[in-house]
This record gives sequence, C-alpha cells and structure tokens, in this order.
Amino acid sequence: MLKNGAVEFYDVKQNSEACDFVENIPLGEYLYEERLPDEYVTVTDFGAAPDADYRVNTKAINEAISVVSQNGGGTVVIPEGIFLSSTVVLRSGVTLFVKGTLRCIDYETNKKAESRLAEGEYIVSSRTREGFIYADGAKNIAICGGGRIEGSGATYCQEAKCPEKLLPLEKFHLKTYIMQFRNRIRFEKLNSGRVNLIELCNCEDVDIHNIELYESAAWTCNIFQGDGITVENVVINNNYHVANSDGFDLSCCSNAVIRHCYIATGDDALCIKADGNKDVENILIEDCKAMSLANCFKIGTTVYRNVRNVTVRNCEFFNDNTTGGYAGISIQSDCGGSVSDILVENIRMDGVTSPFLVWLGDRNGIEPGEMKNITIRNIAARNVSLPSAVTGVVHQGREYNVKNILISKVDAVYRDSDEEIYIREGGVGYEAMQEYPEITRLCSIYTTSHELSPYWELPVYGLFVRNAEGITVESFTCTPRSVNKRPADNLTDTNNGNSGN
Repeated sequence: MLKNGAVEFYDVKQNSEACDFVENIPLGEYLYEERLPDEYVTVTDFGAAPDADYRVNTKAINEAISVVSQNGGGTVVIPEGIFLSSTVVLRSGVTLFVKGTLRCIDYETNKKAESRLAEGEYIVSSRTREGFIYADGAKNIAICGGGRIEGSGATYCQEAKCPEKLLPLEKFHLKTYIMQFRNRIRFEKLNSGRVNLIELCNCEDVDIHNIELYESAAWTCNIFQGDGITVENVVINNNYHVANSDGFDLSCCSNAVIRHCYIATGDDALCIKADGNKDVENILIEDCKAMSLANCFKIGTTVYRNVRNVTVRNCEFFNDNTTGGYAGISIQSDCGGSVSDILVENIRMDGVTSPFLVWLGDRNGIEPGEMKNITIRNIAARNVSLPSAVTGVVHQGREYNVKNILISKVDAVYRDSDEEIYIREGGVGYEAMQEYPEITRLCSIYTTSHELSPYWELPVYGLFVRNAEGITVESFTCTPRSVNKRPADNLTDTNNGNSGN
C-alpha cells in the first residue's frame, strides 16, 4: 500500500492486449445500400482516382463540388476505392455521396504540404485547414452514401505511455484509476496541424446520414451555429485513445436531431456547447448507442450562452471491455450561460464510470448563470465506479443553486471489487471544482501536473447533493461494492440507497 493514496497511485496488472477500437461494431444496423439520384457527377470525371496523388484528388473533388454548386446544386459521388485528399470544401446545394473511402492525408504528408491559398480556394498543394470536410455559410448540404470518411487520426498523435488495454481495477483507487487511464491517451503531437473530421460553420439545412466516420484526429463532427440539422444512421468509429476525439458536437445550434447513431470515441460522444453568438435550443437525441472514455452525453464545457429545450431519450451508454472516463450523463453550466428545460430519460448504461453529474459552476472566475428544470429519469446503470452528484457553487460569497431538479427511477449497481477510499477532511471544497468539473475531479485540486495533484472521493457512494433547491428524488437506488463503508447519500440517514425529497 502506498503511503499517500491522495497523491500517489498504484501500478496495475498489465493486459497484453493492445486495443484502440471497439470490436464488432454492427455496421449493418446503421449503414445501408443507398440509391443514387438519376443525375449526379463523379469526382473521377474531374481527374480524381483511387491511386492518385492527394493533390490531384483535392483539386478534382473541390472542382466537382464547386461546379455542381454553381449550377444550382446536385450530387457529387466518391466512388468505390480509397481517395486520398486534403480539405474538401462543401458548398450550398451539394450532396457529398461517399460510396468508397474518402481519406484525409496523414500527419507526415500534411506537415510537408504547402499552405498557400488562392482567394479562398483550396489549391492542389494546400494543407488541411479548418476541417477535412469543411463548409461555412452553406445551405442545403448533405453527406451520405454508405461509405467511409477517414481522418488518419493516430498519425497526428503521440504514442500512449502504455499501449495495453486498461481493465477494471482489482482494487478501485481514484488516483490510480485516473492516472492509468491518462497513460493510455494518445495526446496530440506538437503543432500537428490536425483538424476536425467534419467542420460545418453557420450552415442551414444540414443532412448527414448513412455514413461511417472513422478515426478522427480531433472532433469528429462539429456543427457550429447551425440551424435545421438532421443526423441519422451514422457510425462514428474512432480510435478511442486519441485525445479530444469528440463524437458529435452541436455548438450554438438550434432545431437539431441526432437519431439512431453509433458512437465509439475517446472523448465526449454526444456534446452540446454554447461558445458562439447564438443560444442553443430545440435539440433531440434519441435511439443512439455511445461508448466514450469521457462523457457519453454532455452539455458543456464552455457554456457562455443559454441552452434550453434539450431531450435525450432511449439511448444505451457503455464501455467496451475496458475502463476509464467520467459520466454517462454530464449536464454543466460553467461560463455564465444558463441551462434549462432538459430531459434525459430511458437510458441504459454498462461500465460507465458515474451515472450522472449536474453542475453549476464558475470556471475561470466567471459569474454563474442558472441551471433549472432538469429531469433525469428511468436510468439503469450497471458496473459503475463512482457516485452521482448534483451541485451548485458559492461564488464571491453568494450561493448559486441548481433549481427544480427531478431524479426519478434511477438504479445503479457498482462493479464489485476491493476499494481504497480517501475522503477529504473538511468536505469536498469549492476550489476543487473551478476548472473541469468532471465527476472524477469533483474532489481534486490541480497543481503542476496530474501526477502530483491530490484526489479524494465523494463522501457517499450513491448521490451527493449540495447547493440545490427544489430537488425531488424518487426511487433512487444504488448497490455499492460489497466492502463499502460509506453512506448512500447526504440526503437521508439511511444506508439502503433510497433517497427521499
């Protein structure tokens, strides 16, 4: 046993298996043979070829898209085969129909490429910029076809300190859990030039369906300040150790639907942000399966504007025979924006670290906004490792409470193991929650590195609540590890996992 478990951590038994991707993704449940329209153009008509230099394909693909857009719109086809390219600029009225594979150039190729631009057009020798598939201000655009778009993500990242798969710990110890998980992350190479796989800015009427997005180097699909978005039958198949490889990011978007998608990734799988000039409203996410080594569904971080009317329902969140990550459901307001009218219901989880976190905070000293009218219900979580939490904050001596929270029919069961728990003397402390308020970091204070930072557990195994008013908890049950000595929650004096109002 180590002398100071809050600072040091344990070595763990190494598994000889190196694994970076979820195995056996059921592609046939999401992708299908899609019929082409009667009229279309093929990038090979403009000189692209599966064995061509990326500069030839970059020029040909962008010329095809530009010509079709200028002629009023239509479909541009990437046929069978692997087409290597730099950035592809999607324009109004164009459907990019990928039957084969459209692959982004790798790190070494991108590093050597020239970066000149000619009046906004991506010339044949340009590096990737903004995004691999990129659009700004486009209307009525689509990406589909049943093929694959690849990001060559691992080439833009360093090797992990430890390549072996991290299995669940025989003795759960928070610092060990976090550090062993971090040792497997492939962090970005210095000035790598990586871009998001899909980056759509200020676009309207966006349709993404029937496509596999593979091994992104950064965020997989970021839609910024979009309106009228439909995403269906999309598979995100990422290297889940690549850092910052979010699945779907809806940033300052409105009127969006994400439905029947499969997301396997290393960072947040389904993420809503409010870091631009518009509020977020009217978002529906349903019938999705998500594996994440961060948060499966998350509002935040960087909530500068308001987020309202978000529904997440009928989804499955899981961890694929490995361990690591934060929460299944993470609802945060951290930078002054308000989060309200959120419904998350009918969610099954397996192997996710913590069922949920609801957090109102003051990151970077910004005065908190509001967090209210949130419902989390019908949640079944198995093989969890940490409790759930609902918490507001005290900012400059004033309490900022989360308000009107309903938690109903939640049933969580821990993965059974030995445990070594460290509870901080004097309580959790607000200073431990000013940066990234993930559930595993609620009781940490960052010093000069994660290795040297102290970590503590929450004082309960089920549900931790503070700075909350109008909170209703109905039928919250939690089965701890068999060696547990903590109470279920800080709402009642019982230890049976049932919390009243």
